[in-house]
Amino acid sequence: MSYVSWYPNTSRDRLNFFLKTFPAFIVLMFFLYFVLDWLGAFEFLEVLVRDNSVWLLDSIFGMDTTEFTVGFFQRIDLDPLTNSNVYFGTPYFPGLRMPIYPRTLLIIRACTGMEAGALLMTLIFITPAKWQNKTVAHVTNLLMMHIGNTFRVAFHFWFTEYLYRLWGDADKAFFWAHDMLSKVFGFVGIVIFTLVIERTGVRIVSTFGAWIDAGAEGLKRITWRVQGKAYYLDKVAVYDESVTTESVPVRVEEIAKKNFYPKEEIESNKWSFFKKTFGVFAGIAIVIIGIGFIPYLNRLIGTTTDGIATSFGALQTGSVSYNFFWYKSTFQLLNADNAFITNVVSSGILLFALMVALLYVTPAKKLNKGLAIGLTPVIIFPLNFLRLGVQKWATWKVANGILSDTKPLLYENVADIVTTWFPFFFWILLFAGLMLIYRALKVRAFSMMWSWLHQLVITLGWLVGLRDKPRALIDSKAIATSAGSE
Repeated sequence: MSYVSWYPNTSRDRLNFFLKTFPAFIVLMFFLYFVLDWLGAFEFLEVLVRDNSVWLLDSIFGMDTTEFTVGFFQRIDLDPLTNSNVYFGTPYFPGLRMPIYPRTLLIIRACTGMEAGALLMTLIFITPAKWQNKTVAHVTNLLMMHIGNTFRVAFHFWFTEYLYRLWGDADKAFFWAHDMLSKVFGFVGIVIFTLVIERTGVRIVSTFGAWIDAGAEGLKRITWRVQGKAYYLDKVAVYDESVTTESVPVRVEEIAKKNFYPKEEIESNKWSFFKKTFGVFAGIAIVIIGIGFIPYLNRLIGTTTDGIATSFGALQTGSVSYNFFWYKSTFQLLNADNAFITNVVSSGILLFALMVALLYVTPAKKLNKGLAIGLTPVIIFPLNFLRLGVQKWATWKVANGILSDTKPLLYENVADIVTTWFPFFFWILLFAGLMLIYRALKVRAFSMMWSWLHQLVITLGWLVGLRDKPRALIDSKAIATSAGSE
């Protein structure tokens, strides 16, 4: 990363810089990408990209554009939940139809390059620099964004038709031209645009560098805090010399804190603690995960959560064995991709296995550890049963509702929420809640997990050359000591 005069030199300065610039970055990104789109500012760019792409196809790619149908078309997406389509109606989107490729190609939001444009524009705004340099950077960015993106879109159109001629599969041709190549070109373009903007005197890379440094220092502070909290209470025998029996100190027991964080082992690249604890953890977890392969158990969980969904009003259409181990249930209108599979992950058994194994290897008082292990299934399974039932009902409700006809874009977003984001955040929050409960019980499971991660990260740093290896570090210290003594 590049270092410039304004670069925050101290840890405190970098933290303040992050707190001042990163929230502004998020707000500006949201405004430039979403608010401007809502206000209709992208319509001009969409038409401009379409028209210039057609011109490039004619003048550079040698295509006969007189046979193209260039205009505004209705957006039609595959329904993410059912076997039908989602029709967006008016307003129509700028696009084109080519004589060979059977699908309409539309220019919608990201096709204008405004994802990259908004990112770079926001970084230019928040990076300390002279206003003259920022003005040049903005103009340069807008020109590069439009010209480069127009070439990318034109290539995407040409290559899509080329692949369709080659394979005869419209979906496959679009996937390879758009997802596998066009998006890659977009990423490469961002890198090139960033380097050009750097030449204007606006050091946006240094802004990223300051954020990364602030994040790394934040992780160090978290590690120090975790190290200090990685203890358990245990009885230790001591001899109290103030109390004697025939001049012999009396042996008494005291409650003492024992820290189990292997700081010295990690720094010296000794893996004994990791191997001893992680090996036991993996063995226990694998054994418990085996429970998740019992067909009857998966069927029981599946039918139970199906019952929750139907009690809310969902209409179930079938339930079968997905394979020898898993259980599948289907609901009205939902396509095959949205059939609910009860397996070792969705049933909650995977999380249960990992948590029990983690608790077992975490040093703690036996009573506290036993209580934590006992509470784990009581928390995981009822909540996950409720989550599965609600998710099945919500997915059915969205698929059978009126949003797809009245508000198609909202329908697609809600479908994405109920199928992807709802379970994702459920598992994140459930994991965080379990960690807080274990912490309240004085079982420092998070500290144990963090020590494993710390070991891996430190070793990875040595492997890629970001840190000195322990032996080299010791040798350098020895040389420095001997040189000082001379």
